[in-house]
Amino acid sequence: TKPSNCNGSQFDGRKVSPQLRAKLKRSWPDVESGNDTRFWEGEWNKHGRCSEQTLNQMQYFERSQNMWRSYNITEILRNASIVPHPTQTWTYSDIVSPIKKATKRTPLLRCKQDKKTQ
Repeated sequence: TKPSNCNGSQFDGRKVSPQLRAKLKRSWPDVESGNDTRFWEGEWNKHGRCSEQTLNQMQYFERSQNMWRSYNITEILRNASIVPHPTQTWTYSDIVSPIKKATKRTPLLRCKQDKKTQ
């Protein structure tokens, strides 16, 4: 389980440098609404504040960036022949299995319906 809703300082967007923002837009975007800053604010306020004794806000987001860089999930899936395809589908376990094998962690994935194909 991950800690959440701890006491601590609220998100302050000025504490995320423009350089890190640019990196986070690629590694940790808001795939739901597209509002990255609001998404990061929610992640910090819900989870990041729990790490505040060890990581300040900038360090928390730098750590997330470093975690993203440590594994190339696209490459892991490509090596398992899981690539975008107009008709091919995969089960949840088809996708989780190669990620788990490569990272030694069980990912938590959510599916998002592509509104263009509905």
